[in-house]
Amino acid sequence: MSAKLAQHPLMIAAMIFAAATGAMGFAAIPTSEPALAYDMSAQITADELVVDDGIDKVLFKEAVIASSQIDKQLECMAKVVMHEAANQPRSGQLAVAQLIMNRVGQDRFGETVCQVVNQPGQFFNTNSYNPPRASSRWATAIEVSRQAMAGHGEQIVPGAVFYHAAYQAPNRFFKTRERISMVGDHVFYR
Repeated sequence: MSAKLAQHPLMIAAMIFAAATGAMGFAAIPTSEPALAYDMSAQITADELVVDDGIDKVLFKEAVIASSQIDKQLECMAKVVMHEAANQPRSGQLAVAQLIMNRVGQDRFGETVCQVVNQPGQFFNTNSYNPPRASSRWATAIEVSRQAMAGHGEQIVPGAVFYHAAYQAPNRFFKTRERISMVGDHVFYR
């Protein structure tokens, strides 16, 4: 085994795994560029990211979706999901997105996603927030937002219209609301 190959992070991980589990063999790691069975270069746009870590190229989830296909409402929700819950598990991100959808159409919040999230004192001005678009977190925020807007999947926080960070003690306002659940680092209320 060459010294270069033995120092590769994946080879080191494979050796640790083999030592821990008693596995007897190793898979070869290619040292040259892999040959692709098909070419997707025509589908890749400037907004998409290809990561080259020296082993192979990985396209993020949104690689074939051009940013022109992201409408304003989806973008507004994805910005909130990314800003408020990108560090949360997927269920926590979906809970925030579903909360936004629970507010849409209620007179006190707004008729559209953008009206709900840009309402003063609620979330923040999404027009002034520009997260990095070429990241897996943005791709996940888009995916979660699409799911919530389509109404697919189980309701994580049914009927929730308010939430706060779990590290904050609930103020008087939240003490008068029905607590639904805690998902990730957020507590949700009706």
